[in-house]
Amino acid sequence: MLDFMRQGDDPQITNLAVGVPGPDALPVAALQSAFNVAFAREGAALFAYHHPEGDPALRAHFAARLTQRGVAGVGAGQVITTTGCTQALRGLVSLLVRPGEVVAVEAPGYYALLEMLAEAGAQVLPIPVRAGAGVDLDAAEAALARWRPRAFFVCTTLSNPTGATLCDSDRERLVGICRKHGVRLVEDDLFGELADGGGPKPCRAWDDGGTVSYVTSVSKTIAPGLRVGACVPGTPELHEAFAEWKTRHDIHSAVLSEGVLRYFIEQGDAAGRHLEWLREHYRRRRELALETIARAFPPGHRVAAPEGGYLLWVELPEGVDIARLRKRALEAQMAFAADTVFYPTPPPAEGPRHIRLNCARAAEPELVRALEVLGTLLERF
Repeated sequence: MLDFMRQGDDPQITNLAVGVPGPDALPVAALQSAFNVAFAREGAALFAYHHPEGDPALRAHFAARLTQRGVAGVGAGQVITTTGCTQALRGLVSLLVRPGEVVAVEAPGYYALLEMLAEAGAQVLPIPVRAGAGVDLDAAEAALARWRPRAFFVCTTLSNPTGATLCDSDRERLVGICRKHGVRLVEDDLFGELADGGGPKPCRAWDDGGTVSYVTSVSKTIAPGLRVGACVPGTPELHEAFAEWKTRHDIHSAVLSEGVLRYFIEQGDAAGRHLEWLREHYRRRRELALETIARAFPPGHRVAAPEGGYLLWVELPEGVDIARLRKRALEAQMAFAADTVFYPTPPPAEGPRHIRLNCARAAEPELVRALEVLGTLLERF
């Protein structure tokens, strides 16, 4: 993860590896306006300590958004703001997982989560993801019944890295499977609002908090630099434990960021228009990338078009040496994410190999050039 983030700041590299949005997707003018309003109305309060569980009005906004998406019974008092989605995941890992305990994850899945679980000393149980359709529920049910993991971490919409999205019936079934086997389902909804047509119902819509914990952030939809996320831990006991854990670690998240975000959201029309524009923006970027890949990559590659977002999961032609390909790509000043970082153990040598490509960070001419460079290298190999 440190490697990816350092590469992201290198101006000499067209970085299709790190999974962050590009600067042209950030609503800078609207955020500046929100800051000016927040500063004028609240002044010194933006630079003081505040509630350990976060800005009360902002927590109410997160709860209201869940209500709009079909989740009943979640109010501001059940939401805790966090320093990005990363801290929300970190807190739940810290509270739920002890060394040696089994934890289920999607495979492939989010590399930073795998690093957190490794640090916690967990035994990681990989559950395969079906191409385009999300986690394999038959495999999940069998594995959860056998191993009874402490928790199951799932990115339900536009899963990172595959871009797969679970349908509503599968979400309901997944909640039922976890409830049946006493497994806490941690739903990572980081990309949910980027789904074409709007965010689907979170798994929390089929639960009262007894089984599902929910995490999200505005890093992909508004601005990663705000570092604002949210967690709905679930039961009152888990909520209190999470609040205590967070207070021990940073007292509370950044008051200024939460205040600016609150006023940005309260602009209403501006926030809604930005999200609509963003979905269309990423749709154009995905189409441009898919067209370039179809033209520039050699026969034998496969790529599924996700239903939103900006990440593409590409199956490479048989026999490609990914380590060598990555080295040559960096020499040609472009970067991609190799499949090895998305699995708890290296993927089978005899199986298909994949790379993840970010369509959002590079400007369109740079995106096309980088994909053409990659296509040329694939032809050579």
